[in-house]
Amino acid sequence: MKYRILLDLKDQLFTAVDINDSNRFGNGTTIEKAIANLKNKAA
Repeated sequence: MKYRILLDLKDQLFTAVDINDSNRFGNGTTIEKAIANLKNKAA
């Protein structure tokens, strides 16, 4: 799975967004947590 990482500076949250489907994303306080949340939603 390919994804891009975004950082919300106001809330200090990372977001991992699936490159092929921008409706699939995962948030987390670290990049690793955001990616894990994305993969859990994709499964």
